[in-house]
Amino acid sequence: MLAKKPPKIDLRGKGVAALHERLLDLIRAGQWPLLEPLPVTRFLGKSFGVSNVSAFRVLNELSHSGRLWRAANGRYFLPEARRLLERPAPIGCLIRRLERWTQVGREIMLGVDEACGEMERAILLVHDRVLFRQADPTARASAGSDREIRQSMEDFLTLHSERIGGIVLDELWPDKILAKFESRIRGGVILYRNTKLPFLGCVSADVASAAKIVVDHAVQEGFKLVTVLVPYPGYRPSEEMVEGLQIAAKGQFGALPVVTFDSVGAVPRGWLAKLRRQRSKMLLVATEDNSAVSLFDSLVGAGIDVPNEVGLVTTMGSQIARDRSITAAGFDFRRMGYEAARMAASGRLNQIRLPAILQRGTTA
Repeated sequence: MLAKKPPKIDLRGKGVAALHERLLDLIRAGQWPLLEPLPVTRFLGKSFGVSNVSAFRVLNELSHSGRLWRAANGRYFLPEARRLLERPAPIGCLIRRLERWTQVGREIMLGVDEACGEMERAILLVHDRVLFRQADPTARASAGSDREIRQSMEDFLTLHSERIGGIVLDELWPDKILAKFESRIRGGVILYRNTKLPFLGCVSADVASAAKIVVDHAVQEGFKLVTVLVPYPGYRPSEEMVEGLQIAAKGQFGALPVVTFDSVGAVPRGWLAKLRRQRSKMLLVATEDNSAVSLFDSLVGAGIDVPNEVGLVTTMGSQIARDRSITAAGFDFRRMGYEAARMAASGRLNQIRLPAILQRGTTA
């Protein structure tokens, strides 16, 4: 934390009685800053020409009589400071900028807010400006350089590390950057993806359960082909989902084709035309909800019969997909935020994988 300047209040005199009376004057007049600790016994002893032991006895006597309060760290404060300083430290949330959130981010933060409310903890919400850049939810996304992202974490920890009781981290923070702060990140929990860093916890999606739901649903509904769509390269939750789908589909559909969007709102050129010529019933699996909505609109606009010719499933399942009645093998993101906040506050870090839930819509 940034060092604070001591208050400019005259604290000089001669003897124990003078020290006692001067402190009482400060207390009665309300001159001492509420959240500022009183000077240490060494300073008071020197200022009033008494021993450190004598200065301690004066402070201790005032504490026992209720005129001062002694904190757990041994420092003395005005008694009114106790209700503020004994409150649990806030949970830090270091995430992409709020106006760029997808619906998933909003649902996660509802869970964080619920958990912090139960724990009577404040939320220190810090929007990172280099982690994720996107003009709107359908535009191509980009991130800052490794140097910029590392500096962003350095700035956050320099300003806030002593003020917080755990950190909830956006899934976009790269492990290779976080690894450089092992000694400084305490109670760090990654959302929505796995991590191999032993000093972090995570609350992620159980991709195996989602993949099984998708494959079972495809078989039950008579789909002959399955194709996976990802919104853009490098998004780790999508990459984990693709890996899970490939494993689950191996026995039924073999290796699944994977189509990467240039952005979440741009269906690859010529691809819709191929779908219209496709004779076998195909299931499209989108790993991100904005791209699922965009794809649904494109299918309908191209005159493709959904779901009788082409079906659509998303593996997120946030409100934006539910509003369009898109079938989902999705997750409870509110619970994800809730569990992450509680884990960060407790400091007992582990890995929680939330199971997928089939949300039946009209698209598959």
